[in-house]
Amino acid sequence: MPQSFFILSGEHLELGADEVVSISKSYDIKTTFLVESKLVIIKSNTPWHKIAERATFVRDCGNISGTFNDISEIEIPVQNPKSFVCRAFNLSSKKINISNIERDAGTILKTRWSSSVSISNPSLVVYLIITDKAKYVGYADSTITLKRPKKTIKYPTELDWKLSRCMVNLSQLKEGDTLCDPFCGTGTILLEAESMGMHSIGIDFDFDMCDITRRNIVANGYDPRVVNSTYQFIPKIKKEIDAIVTDVPYGIASRSSASPKKVIEDLLSAIPKKMKLVLVYKKGINITELSKAKKYEIYRHKSLTRVIVVR
Repeated sequence: MPQSFFILSGEHLELGADEVVSISKSYDIKTTFLVESKLVIIKSNTPWHKIAERATFVRDCGNISGTFNDISEIEIPVQNPKSFVCRAFNLSSKKINISNIERDAGTILKTRWSSSVSISNPSLVVYLIITDKAKYVGYADSTITLKRPKKTIKYPTELDWKLSRCMVNLSQLKEGDTLCDPFCGTGTILLEAESMGMHSIGIDFDFDMCDITRRNIVANGYDPRVVNSTYQFIPKIKKEIDAIVTDVPYGIASRSSASPKKVIEDLLSAIPKKMKLVLVYKKGINITELSKAKKYEIYRHKSLTRVIVVR
């Protein structure tokens, strides 16, 4: 089975690693993986670029061709590229001269391939990734740029796009699946889902927010389905949706008279128990039904830490 690698940006490491794995599993449930430091190695039939097109916290990625002990042992299963560049990453606890490794590997491959070295626009990138456990050889013949939606109307307390996109990916939905956000606000989660080929349904009890969501979605060329209602509308559309992904409002963002804990408990009662659920709320709320769910704490400032929950 093919192996691919993903070097994380370093922002929310556990969240970033689990996002990569979740994306792969959405296409191949038999995905296996290894996480070491900032490196995630995926063994899956899911192509690396399909994961990279969606992943939020990935810095570099590509195929893995094997491991090496000495630079001269490097083997890459490609025809001689027109141009290439070597990039080395030290993810180990040791001090290593990365520049020397890149130079030595480049010299060997240039002679072997009779190819030119191109720093700015190579046709092939060779990766040398060093961890405390192994030295990996990777390669990529293309670079990936996230297809991001534009946000024409924003709101001060809205969830940022990175966490929104990551939450969508943690739901393990794929193209053609349908996501529902019952507190859609200005539509950030819906936009990220639509940009990755999913369908979305937004619900919000605030008429003005529904209008903003529609305008943001239309501005990106998507066909909005936004309902001015509450999460109690979910049972009416439960057969149409594959997952719930939402940011539970709190503080000034919430106009509900109920406490956040009560809102979450009522939301859970409206959702089928086996339906995939990803939600974020303010730390300090203990929900018995979610006690065994996977949780990630996102520190914002001294008075605010948020918790992403995946059930």
